[in-house]
Amino acid sequence: MTGTSMIPSGGRENTRVLALAALVVLAVAVYLALRSSALESPGAASLLPYQELAATLVGADQALFADLTKQMVDVEGLRAAEGRWPDAGRLKSSTGFTWTASREGYFLNYLATPGGDPSAAAWLLVIQEPDPQAPVDPAPNDETHHRLPDGTVLHVSIWTHRFGGQIDRKFVRQPERSGWTQVLTAPVPPAPALRK
Repeated sequence: MTGTSMIPSGGRENTRVLALAALVVLAVAVYLALRSSALESPGAASLLPYQELAATLVGADQALFADLTKQMVDVEGLRAAEGRWPDAGRLKSSTGFTWTASREGYFLNYLATPGGDPSAAAWLLVIQEPDPQAPVDPAPNDETHHRLPDGTVLHVSIWTHRFGGQIDRKFVRQPERSGWTQVLTAPVPPAPALRK
């Protein structure tokens, strides 16, 4: 026998397994650190699973969202001036989009679907008018509550859906259950509890 000692193969195997386990733990730790700091935008933790901040959209979609926010104000202005909601044909057509309108009860949808590219996003403006028999909504004006000059408080939202050329163009009551993503400029604060 020579003076060389041999490490049993089980020892080498244990060393490899421990090194691989340490590498996996390190990778998970790095992922979690990046996700919680650099990759998450401020306020994103308070978003619901179907919501996204406009700042996280690609540049072209951010510009389109800004345009749709202005369109929402224009549509509300026409409603205030004329006493009824405008036809979809009166909305300004963004390049490559076709507008349709549908209504069900107090809910109104303005849907913008892309023309040429079926994988392009569709956009949806959802407006809910109040029930005339309900008490006046005390919600302050914010991103999802708009007050018309006559005091009517509307619940409004802007939604997007990938592969917009492939979606069904029918009325959408609950966009969050149909694969739509609500786009917001900032997280919406929770509604205050009603006092009894």
